Amino acid sequence: MEDNPIVSVCMITYNHENFITKAIESVLEQKATFSFELVIVNDNSSDKTDAIIISIINTHPNGKLIKYHKQVENIGMMENFGFALNACAGKYIAICEGDDYWIDKNKLYNQVTFLEKNKDFYLVGYNAKYNKNGIETDSLVRKLSVEYMDFTTRHFIQKNPFVSSMVMFRNIGFKDVMSLFVNFSVGDWPLFTKLSLFGKSRFINKSVGYYRKHPNSVTNNNRLEYKAFKNELINRINHAKYWNDKLGSKFNKEVKEVIEYRSKILTTMAVRNFDMKTAIHYCKYVDLKTIKKTSSKLIIKTLKALSF
Repeated sequence: MEDNPIVSVCMITYNHENFITKAIESVLEQKATFSFELVIVNDNSSDKTDAIIISIINTHPNGKLIKYHKQVENIGMMENFGFALNACAGKYIAICEGDDYWIDKNKLYNQVTFLEKNKDFYLVGYNAKYNKNGIETDSLVRKLSVEYMDFTTRHFIQKNPFVSSMVMFRNIGFKDVMSLFVNFSVGDWPLFTKLSLFGKSRFINKSVGYYRKHPNSVTNNNRLEYKAFKNELINRINHAKYWNDKLGSKFNKEVKEVIEYRSKILTTMAVRNFDMKTAIHYCKYVDLKTIKKTSSKLIIKTLKALSF
């Protein structure tokens, strides 16, 4: 394997024994006219993930493309992601998490071609379909009616429009990435926002792989458990505030919209889960004009009165 490949595929994994083979093989089957490596960082899985990876390295025809590291102890998703990014030597980095997989064998080739031709873009990503509990569906992760859409920092302040395992971006060097990640509970969104400071990002509305939703996936658990979902929504608010503060309050309007929208969801969920402290705190940011139901408006008014 060459010391400086054109592309490094960054794959973090933890207890993915049921998924890791498909993820790895989807990368090794890529048709490319350039050199690429698959960097796998295992966060000390307690299942058979390690044995499966080693077996693939030793038996797969393209196993030599894999650069594998297993952590001595579990360091957590964010630390592991930061470690993996710094292990990537390629000019470009693509992400494929250990429980997702690609189906388009020209994915890497097409993304490299795009970035080589468009120097003002720093990130390019595709859409994906959901694999729900092992069943491949036709449901797209991102719902768009256009062929493609370009994004700048302004958009990333408000939301993450990309599917992590379907992106490729320029390797800008990630030595200090943990100083960024320490402020957040997930790494992809702040990473993409940071990249947007260097250039534009393009989302191509074509599905090239599958994004898994299963009982152990981060997104699935966050949606099912109130506390985790609450923290996810708070993280989205904090994300907007962090970047706005860092960029000299250039995006006050966008941050206000994020706070109002997320606070409405937080307040509603908090009331349903009898978490009155959270409901009283976030109701302050809810605009009553956006509440349609009379009963809901009355509840928000009451909570606002209690917040003073």
